[in-house]
Amino acid sequence: MTTVVINEKTKKGKIILDLIREMNVEKIIEEKKSQHPVFNDITLQAIKEARNGETVKCTNFDDYLNKVK
Repeated sequence: MTTVVINEKTKKGKIILDLIREMNVEKIIEEKKSQHPVFNDITLQAIKEARNGETVKCTNFDDYLNKVK
């Protein structure tokens, strides 16, 4: 099985989908993505901390390594 992602909002995408439908392909799966991403608890906490300015500021990678130890 092969999965192909086609942007059906473009002219070329519409042409490709019409061709696939014309060929009587076994199955076309339409996937509608959520308008709002779903984050896990850890990601939500990190977003909250970043918005509140609770971040580690580093001058370079070595500085980062020293601060996160």
